[in-house]
Amino acid sequence: MRPLKPLFTMHPFFDLLALLMVAMVFHAPVTAFGAQAAPKNGSKGIAWKITADRLTYFHDTGVIMGEGNVEVSRGDFNCRADRAFYDTKEERIRAQGGVVIRLKGDLLRGDKGDLDLKTLTGTIKGAHLHLRRNNINLVADQIWKTGPEEYKAKRAVLSTCPLPKQAWSFRCKDLELTVTGVAVARHSTFNIRKVPILYSPWVAVPINRYRKSGFLLPYFSTSSRNGAGVNVPFFWAISDSIDATFYQNPMTERGWMEGGELRYVFSNKSKGIFRYNFLVDTLEDDDYNGDGQVRGNEKRWWLRAKADQELPWGFEAKLDVDMISDRDYLQEFDQGPMGYSATNDLFEDWFGRSMTDDTDLIRPSTLQVTRLFKDFFLGGEGRYNDHQVPGEQDYTVQTAPKVVFQGFKTRIPSTPLFYDFKTSYVSYWREAGIREQRTHLEPRLWLPVSLGHYLDMALSAALEETFFTTSGSEPGLDPDNAANRLLYRLEADMSTTLSRLYHTENSVLRHTIRPRVTYTYRPPKNQDNLPDIDGLDRLEPANRVTYSLLSFLSMKRKIGMNRWSYMDVVRLKIEQSYDIREAIRDLPAGTPRRTFSEIYAEVDLRPATWAYFRYDTTLDVYGRGFTTYNFLARARHPKGHILEMDYRYDTDQEINELNLDLVLALTPAWQASYSLKRSFAKDTDMESEYGLRFQSSCWAITGRLTDDQDETRFTVNLELLGIGGWKKLN
Repeated sequence: MRPLKPLFTMHPFFDLLALLMVAMVFHAPVTAFGAQAAPKNGSKGIAWKITADRLTYFHDTGVIMGEGNVEVSRGDFNCRADRAFYDTKEERIRAQGGVVIRLKGDLLRGDKGDLDLKTLTGTIKGAHLHLRRNNINLVADQIWKTGPEEYKAKRAVLSTCPLPKQAWSFRCKDLELTVTGVAVARHSTFNIRKVPILYSPWVAVPINRYRKSGFLLPYFSTSSRNGAGVNVPFFWAISDSIDATFYQNPMTERGWMEGGELRYVFSNKSKGIFRYNFLVDTLEDDDYNGDGQVRGNEKRWWLRAKADQELPWGFEAKLDVDMISDRDYLQEFDQGPMGYSATNDLFEDWFGRSMTDDTDLIRPSTLQVTRLFKDFFLGGEGRYNDHQVPGEQDYTVQTAPKVVFQGFKTRIPSTPLFYDFKTSYVSYWREAGIREQRTHLEPRLWLPVSLGHYLDMALSAALEETFFTTSGSEPGLDPDNAANRLLYRLEADMSTTLSRLYHTENSVLRHTIRPRVTYTYRPPKNQDNLPDIDGLDRLEPANRVTYSLLSFLSMKRKIGMNRWSYMDVVRLKIEQSYDIREAIRDLPAGTPRRTFSEIYAEVDLRPATWAYFRYDTTLDVYGRGFTTYNFLARARHPKGHILEMDYRYDTDQEINELNLDLVLALTPAWQASYSLKRSFAKDTDMESEYGLRFQSSCWAITGRLTDDQDETRFTVNLELLGIGGWKKLN
């Protein structure tokens, strides 16, 4: 290269004159803090900005030399160095000493560098690259920036741990970071501290926000029932909005399980996930779970899916699929990324809808199409129920289809009256038993009645017309093939609202009490000639008074900048009915008269934004005591403590069970967990699990000990935060 020749070197005066000429040519002023030059970039049309303590321009080469606090910048690109040479013709810069390059939030440091400013590519020696988007640190003897987000490196160390003491790292001879988001390393070792643990001649690791087709980290497992196994996922990035994952999971005691998952997102209202697993099971069933049912099928499979779809003319569709080969599948293969727990969590996160419990014997699959108008609602549903008890599928009712058209309460012009209506059509079908088609019409008129400033009253009258067409037969039932039922229902609803405000320094509390009395009358009618599949088939006579009390405490809290938050702190409801029909009917001697219904009460408590508790119960007033009570607790403390508890008790259905999940943040790094599924009715723990987790800034390890009725499992999950993880089951 021809040596650079300064234009003026005779006297400091000429140096100052040269700086003034550079400033005039490139329209950049000279300040007391240094000089600036802004040569234009012809390809982008945006000027490069160069500042330094001292600038020297060389006419014959078109080079600007900057010394001391040199900075070259344009847009989101910025380069700093102790000394730099800028070639105005080639648009290249050679920087030396404390080189720091910032581009779109990423940071590249080095001892010296050579950069092409047209393509923003070049070479940095003694380099350290930090990718902010996922906290990746790459240290290498030399790094080549080969594209907007592409790099190559020699003798490199890659990790998400902070420098200089890294808990883990990949060390390799050659490394390439591709624009598709994969770090491809050759002759690589995985190190704990500086100790090499694993070696591979070639490894590819996803490190950024872009999806890339390829194999994901495998899942290793050992189990007393399944034997040793490995689950190897292959990810296929089909397009920007569609991808798929294929799972190969051989197990020594069960055979080769295959799985597939398809995901797509076209918009917030059009997205879906489809999952399928298949296994030819080599293990003969020995009455798993001890439920008295021995599985006879060899082919085991599970199809599940959820999808939302935006349709023309404002319609929306929701699809839920849950079909399975046998009743034991979900309990036997619950572990791993394709198990019930992982699938249910995924569906809740994506769609806000969960699946039925893994122990439910009927797995429903539904397709719903709905449209919400200003004054109306239109919806249709088809439902297939997959019954897991052998011999029961033929008697299981399927919905094919159900259509609902509902009108909201609307005022009749020029009158004090309001109206609403409900109409529905349903076709219930099954292989054996009664099948029916039913059309139900229910128009209703409302009349608000003024009872002064303190009482609200509404009178309503509804017609209930139902048409039935039935077929099939069932022991003990012989409904008419074609029948109709015409009834009417009268209601009177009276309520009042009492409230009071309480002011504090930063909040306002409002306590509201709303007593309510409702009278309902429906005449008796013999309905023995009708089918009996759901609650609308038989409308019971009514002549009762229902009284209730609703009390709630709401809080309006100031959160600054004239902004407020609203929250119901406490909500209490108590309700009971008095049956006039029961009180006046004739009863045989010695038969007790039960005119009062059970007392129902529910309490919702939200003491803080991160905690919610609910309790409801029913109390029998004729000596049976509490017949049901349910308790729900959901709390996620900002410090990391988590409580999720669900307790159910029902004497009629013989339910007495507890589901508990507890996480304690012992320290910022250590976390302990405990979960329990217990049936008090059977006096046994269905499943219990103890867990301990440690998490640093760049890695985490979780150990879990799980004990259920059939086996004990120990799980160790190692995560390299920002990279991925390995999982081992023992």
